[in-house]
Amino acid sequence: MYGDDIDDFGYGGFGGGGGFGYAAMRRTQRQFREYYRAYPISEHPDGKLDANYGGKIFMPASALDTLSRLEVVYPLQFQLYNASAESGGKLTHCGVLEFTAEEGRVYLPEWMMETLMLNRGALVEAANVSLQLGNFVKLQPQSTDFLDITDHRAVLENALRKFTTLTVGDVFAISYNQRIYKIAVLETKPSTEGIAIVETDLSVDFAAPVGYVEPSRQDLSQSSRPASSMASDIRRREEKVKEEMQKSRFATADSIRSYASTPDGPCEVTVDEAALVPLDVPIGTLFFGYDLVPPPGAELDLPKDEKPKFSGEGNVLRARRKRK
Repeated sequence: MYGDDIDDFGYGGFGGGGGFGYAAMRRTQRQFREYYRAYPISEHPDGKLDANYGGKIFMPASALDTLSRLEVVYPLQFQLYNASAESGGKLTHCGVLEFTAEEGRVYLPEWMMETLMLNRGALVEAANVSLQLGNFVKLQPQSTDFLDITDHRAVLENALRKFTTLTVGDVFAISYNQRIYKIAVLETKPSTEGIAIVETDLSVDFAAPVGYVEPSRQDLSQSSRPASSMASDIRRREEKVKEEMQKSRFATADSIRSYASTPDGPCEVTVDEAALVPLDVPIGTLFFGYDLVPPPGAELDLPKDEKPKFSGEGNVLRARRKRK
């Protein structure tokens, strides 16, 4: 259903002699408005499941035929409205992906069905609109799992390519790394109801995710300290040695058996636990091991090569001439 063009022509006299005058034509833009049965994209005969994570719908071919004869703005933008009493007049905006739906049907993403409170096969009104280009949007992730994404800007920029519009109150869904994230639209500018996001510079602000708890000051102070894996390992070793030394005061100290390599073969070395010295290395210092110390009674015959490793004389092809 759409309104017809209204062309008004005025007639009137001019000068002193009768006749008629031609007034300018006034034209009212016709608007597309139709009612369809809404179904989720999962029931599309071509299996367009990837469109579930976008903001575009599937319409019948008759809609394209009607729109081609109207003065509409491209890219196409539509307002979907659920006038049922149960929904309280829910509405949202969307784009169109394909005109491949059966006559009398439209296929919507599941998040859009939930936003409009539409049941399968419910009536929905679709009307073409022209929204303002947006320059700002404020979003709120519906789960703290969104914080696990390392590059939020790149992920969101790629996901919003499947959207034509954003409407305040929508909770749309995006797919990333085989996980589904739901995001609510809290605010849009310059329009407070909905904006177009095609070919525009859009500033995005994030509100705290639902369920997010601010860390305490104590946690922030601990996390701000530089932590070294080697330093923490050294502290654990020091604590362990202190515990062992305290136990040795009341009980006989155990011994640790290790083996050292000698020219005559491996020999057993016994070390008292109480004599262990904790490894104390400053933070930021790399530890590559201690110097080689042979065990008591073992002499290591290291090869001593006193011969020069490099020898020879310098030769040239042409001798230098002495200057007179």
